[in-house]
Amino acid sequence: MDNQPNNSNSNVLSIVAIVFGIFSLIFSVIPCFGIFAVIFGSIAIILSIIAVIRVFMLEQAKILAIIAMTVSLLGIASIGFQFYVTSSTVFDQLELQEFEEIEELEETENPEEPEVIPEESSFH
Repeated sequence: MDNQPNNSNSNVLSIVAIVFGIFSLIFSVIPCFGIFAVIFGSIAIILSIIAVIRVFMLEQAKILAIIAMTVSLLGIASIGFQFYVTSSTVFDQLELQEFEEIEELEETENPEEPEVIPEESSFH
C-alpha cells in the first residue's frame, strides 16, 4: 500500500511537467510571449527531472516521466530555436542599417562629380 501514493505522486509530477512542457511549446511560437515559454519550460524541466529520478528510484512505470522529459526538452529546444531566429533577424537588420549608414557617409565625403555631356556644336 505504501507504493500506491508514491506512484500517484510520480504520475502527478509527470502530468504537471507534460502540461507545463506543452505550455512552453505553445508560448514559444507566439511572438512576445517568449518569457512565459522560458518560465513554463524551466518549470517543466525541473518537474520532469524530479519525476524521472523518483520513477527510476522507486522502479515504477517510466512512460509518463519519459514523455514529460521529452515534451519539456522539446519546449526548451523550441524556445532556443525561436530565440536564435529572432536574434539573427534582428542582428541582420542592424547590420544592414549600419552598412547603409556607412554608405551614406562615404557618399557625402566623396561626392561624385556629375558627368558632363559635351554639347554638339552647330558648326558643320
